Amino acid sequence: MNPRAILIFDPEEAVRDSLHFVFTEEGFQCFSTGTEVQALRVLLAESINLLIIDSQVSGLQTLLETIKKAHPSLSIILLSSYSEAEVTQKALVHGADDFVLKPLDFDELIIQVRTMLTTAPK
Repeated sequence: MNPRAILIFDPEEAVRDSLHFVFTEEGFQCFSTGTEVQALRVLLAESINLLIIDSQVSGLQTLLETIKKAHPSLSIILLSSYSEAEVTQKALVHGADDFVLKPLDFDELIIQVRTMLTTAPK
């Protein structure tokens, strides 16, 4: 299993592409998707260690519960904005491990991802 496999789930193609580029350049194996169906397919087919998911994903709380039930050791980072404090709090209760505020600071996000992947239970 690749301990550096990331799934990026964001409805916005530009965000997905940017994150995919940044993390690939940092040596991570990246998968990206814009839909729930595709995200669940990747999680079934690949050994993903970390999910980066946007807070604007439809049905976020239910999706997080479903994912955590099927993949309890998967680390999850939520991409959120200041105006979504309530959504972020609920997501943390329903399975997200941490969050990053938008606009994204890629250097900070890379550090956060590395930290989560090195401290995550094996």
